[in-house]
Amino acid sequence: MIRIISVRKAVVAGAAGALAWEALLRPLLLAGLPLADIVSALGALVFPDGPGWAAWGAGLMLHVVVGVLWAVFYAYFFWSLFAWRPLIQGLVFTSVPAALALLIMYPQLKLMHADQLVAHGDAWTLLKDVSWGERGGLLLGHLVFGAVLGALYTRPVGYPAERAPKPPRPRRCGREPKVVERPPFAFIFASGVECSYPTLEGGRWRRDLMEATGHYRRWPEDLARAVETGLTHLRYGPPLHLTYPARGRFDWSAADGPMEAMQRQGLTPIVDLCHFGLPGWLADFQNPEVPEALAAYARAFAQRFPQVRFFTPINEMYVCAKLSALEGLWNEQLRDERAFTTAARHLAKANVLMMQEIERARPDAVFVTSESGEFYQACCPDPEVVQVADLENERRFLPLDLVYAKPVSELMRGHLLATGMPSEEYQWFMGRKPSRRLVLGVDYYDWNEKLVDTEGRAQALGELFGWFVVAHQYWDRYRKPLMHTETNHLDAREAPRWLWRQWHNVRLIQKAGVPVVGFTWYSLTDQVDWDIALSEALGNVNPVGLFDLNRDPRPVALAYKRLIETFRDTPEMRECPALKELLS
Repeated sequence: MIRIISVRKAVVAGAAGALAWEALLRPLLLAGLPLADIVSALGALVFPDGPGWAAWGAGLMLHVVVGVLWAVFYAYFFWSLFAWRPLIQGLVFTSVPAALALLIMYPQLKLMHADQLVAHGDAWTLLKDVSWGERGGLLLGHLVFGAVLGALYTRPVGYPAERAPKPPRPRRCGREPKVVERPPFAFIFASGVECSYPTLEGGRWRRDLMEATGHYRRWPEDLARAVETGLTHLRYGPPLHLTYPARGRFDWSAADGPMEAMQRQGLTPIVDLCHFGLPGWLADFQNPEVPEALAAYARAFAQRFPQVRFFTPINEMYVCAKLSALEGLWNEQLRDERAFTTAARHLAKANVLMMQEIERARPDAVFVTSESGEFYQACCPDPEVVQVADLENERRFLPLDLVYAKPVSELMRGHLLATGMPSEEYQWFMGRKPSRRLVLGVDYYDWNEKLVDTEGRAQALGELFGWFVVAHQYWDRYRKPLMHTETNHLDAREAPRWLWRQWHNVRLIQKAGVPVVGFTWYSLTDQVDWDIALSEALGNVNPVGLFDLNRDPRPVALAYKRLIETFRDTPEMRECPALKELLS
């Protein structure tokens, strides 16, 4: 397993653990208890005949260095390996250095301090020379070290939500490559920069995937990699919590450079304006101010970057509402049907208002409503199980239904009324005429299809029907041009095969007469902790990108480049009728 570690936290935790060990045991030693004095033993190696204070100081420094080395080892090779509380992880980990100290290191140290010039013995005699008091001191010291290490080394990725970092100066790369020139209505070959930024722990801790993957520093390199792969478009979400730090105030420093570079390179951005999180001053998606605040942001963004034509106002509204308000993982972290309805209607209303504001600044804007393509299957004919599956199959459409002014089913209408959606607000959604330039983005992963078991719980089913079937359900409902807006595979070895399977789903649905305007492998680089839906700040790297976090290509990058080279100049790809109509 590859993981991102916080070297600073590891150093602090290791040093603090070593100092806590000495702070606890030194008074006991001074009181005359026959414990192991590891600091004095180490110091005597440096100053065998020097003053006591010098030997103690040198020993303490060596003790701290050893603690730091063990902490870095812990961070790289043990942290988050088991689903234990951090304190338990630290205590269990210290069994390794404790065993080494008891069986090897401390007996050897005692031998080095022996009075005789020649010592006769073996491993057993060395062990017998260590008293029970010394063994107890070593165990106690390691327990203290482990407890402090476990308590301090937590959340190696992310940062306190109220202390958002200033993005570092980007690391410039060489010559900027240019996108191969094609007609503006040619089929879209895309990837995306993973930019999720939800909060955890009641809004106190921010998960920022652009920061975790190093994009703030390496965005010039990332854009170059995208162009070299043959991509024509890039889903890109400037970090809302950094660009919108206060009501009525905008900071474009994290967006200006990438947006200008993409324009120079001919790489078309599909801009995500809100991607699973909000700035701290807006709190969460239960806040009724969210729609108007995000509309103001969309207006400001469109005015700042008039060259941008493609927008995803809010990414995966259904997923955002579900994980924030129904499954309790992010943001408001609620588990309540009323909270879900509130979040869903706020997200949908924000999406509508944002599109309206963008169209005022850019009347020819194209909106890609990226949503998770999900499907729920009842495991058996049990009426209660079937009812759960039916509700979930309606719930997955809810935010899109509101945005697309598609009347919901009687089942969902009753559910909305029972969970707090005002009737007049529902009528407001249904009374609008949606924008003409809408692309129905359907994301698909191998966990999107779910089986509702006999207990009414949804279990991931794997790829049973596939994107063709699931996306066709969305097409049948909304009759808008489709785009495969996200996919990847957690097994990097299987990723090329998964890429081609998804692509052939796209080709098949095109042949069935459904207009498809684009395809996306998501994301450009590996992600961090998406295997647990960002629910904890562990730092485990998910090898799902076209490129790893060193920006070296994964096999799927080479496969995608080959795919693009093979298909981009075929007549139906060079001139995509559905996209041509949208752009007209």
